[in-house]
Amino acid sequence: MSRNRKSIKDLLDGEIEKPILEGLYLEYGVATDQLQRKPEILIRITRAFNRITSHAFDSGTLLRYMVNRRKQKDWPRLGVSAKKFESVLNLLTSDQLFTLKQIYLDLDIFSDEFLFEPELKQKLEERFAGLTGTHIPGYKLVAAIVAKRKRGEWLRISEDFGDIEMVG
Repeated sequence: MSRNRKSIKDLLDGEIEKPILEGLYLEYGVATDQLQRKPEILIRITRAFNRITSHAFDSGTLLRYMVNRRKQKDWPRLGVSAKKFESVLNLLTSDQLFTLKQIYLDLDIFSDEFLFEPELKQKLEERFAGLTGTHIPGYKLVAAIVAKRKRGEWLRISEDFGDIEMVG
């Protein structure tokens, strides 16, 4: 990266950008973990942010920024005001969850990477459809993977790599 170019974090941590993004996040009331399940809301946040700030960030970049800030405990918490959604796990049968787990393990990709890489969601969606004969959007499959991981029911990929707090 050249000296004249700023990192995304530096651009978004600005005195104007971060408060605007936080304000939009609070206004929509959808937790960062749920934004992957509600891509239309993430797109609205992205469009509003770009319109207000005259930037041209994509929604994946903004989501990654919000998730990283949340992991560093530097992001607003919605608490009881967060909008509630039916668990994505209720959308899948136990056989489908078993198949999804096998695909997740076979791909050997960190669950957070699925959140930010559209081609990984597509790959997951295609492999799932091929094995089950059922089409479920990739963002819902990713939401199921993340939910299982957060509940501690599925181990993280590459056991030798610690969570972000343990790195460094």
